[in-house]
Amino acid sequence: MKKITKNSIEYKRVEKNLTLENFSIDPIIANKAIEVVNSGQPITPKLIRDVLNNGKI
Repeated sequence: MKKITKNSIEYKRVEKNLTLENFSIDPIIANKAIEVVNSGQPITPKLIRDVLNNGKI
């Protein structure tokens, strides 16, 4: 699978959709989300909570 970066088309699409809905994403949260997606692990609610709380995958 292709790795996501802040300059990738996929990230830019998500960022644009958030701005259309008047949302913005914190850069720290964005980096954590990109790291999770690039890790290749299945994304579960528990994984999301762990990353947001501990900052580790």
